[in-house]
Amino acid sequence: MMRFWNVSLLLVSVLLLAGSVKALLDYWQYDEMAADVAQLMLHQVSSEAVQQQVQEAIANNNPADARMYLSLANTFGYNLDPAVFEAELQRLESPLNTARRTVNDFASGFLEGEASSGAGVAGALTADFTVVGDARDLWEQYQLYAKGEPVNELIVTLAGVGVGLTAATVASAGTASAAKGGISTTKLAARSGRLTPSFQRFLLRQGSEVFDYKGFLLLARAENNLDGISKAALKAYNPQALRALKQTAEKVNTIRKSSSTADVVQVLKYVEQGEDLIRLEKISLKYGTQTKGIMKLLGKSALGTIRVLRKTTELVLSIIASLVSFIVFLISLSGMKIEKQSH
Repeated sequence: MMRFWNVSLLLVSVLLLAGSVKALLDYWQYDEMAADVAQLMLHQVSSEAVQQQVQEAIANNNPADARMYLSLANTFGYNLDPAVFEAELQRLESPLNTARRTVNDFASGFLEGEASSGAGVAGALTADFTVVGDARDLWEQYQLYAKGEPVNELIVTLAGVGVGLTAATVASAGTASAAKGGISTTKLAARSGRLTPSFQRFLLRQGSEVFDYKGFLLLARAENNLDGISKAALKAYNPQALRALKQTAEKVNTIRKSSSTADVVQVLKYVEQGEDLIRLEKISLKYGTQTKGIMKLLGKSALGTIRVLRKTTELVLSIIASLVSFIVFLISLSGMKIEKQSH
């Protein structure tokens, strides 16, 4: 009789252990957590690397970037003496040099949509907010289409959406300006070839719902002049489908405002998908004008994630159940051994 009970207890304990282990595995879940930028900077970036960026910025006549890297060095505790660079920075920041850079860059951005500085990006965005920039880009792309040459669908789409948002900004007394700023900034990054192929596809998926790219080209053929381009774009624009693209554009605009007007064009090249953009937005809100420097030094690892075990009530209970079942199994197994020895 005793042997029967010991065998029964052993079988029950084995079943309980198997069930509790299965439950434990079922609740073994992870959360994806954003990478710790401060730790990455501490372990992956040296003082020499930051100093090199300061020197390169000075050599490229970019005192704003040089001061940004010096500020970043102070934030993360790198051994860098700002006084070493001060004389050269003051020379670059003289009123004459500053005025020359600002005027030339703003004009280039406004007229050509090309920009590598804050003034240049400001010029390009100003052109877009007056429809001049979007109309220019649409006309350039239409001319390629008329000649049978390849057309950049993303630039056409973003410029067309930009025309629609400009009209909406005027009609809504500026409430659409955040989305407009984001679209124009993204288009500028696309023009300069700074968007990854996967992010371009992501934008096109969202943009195709808002702007009828092929329909616009047919309408533009009927107009066939610069004045009619904006009219054709408005006809191909569907504001009812704007929601997803608007959210993306507003994130880009937040990054622009948090970091700087020039830097957002630089940092968008690290974005592959929507989740990357969300993480980049969070980094920009935390580190502000240092975002560009962090992204250049860390690359895409700054937008990565780490897996962290999700500590749920179910997980804790399944661990306890597994331990209890294992203890019962050991007790029943030892009872079987004792009984065997007694015989």
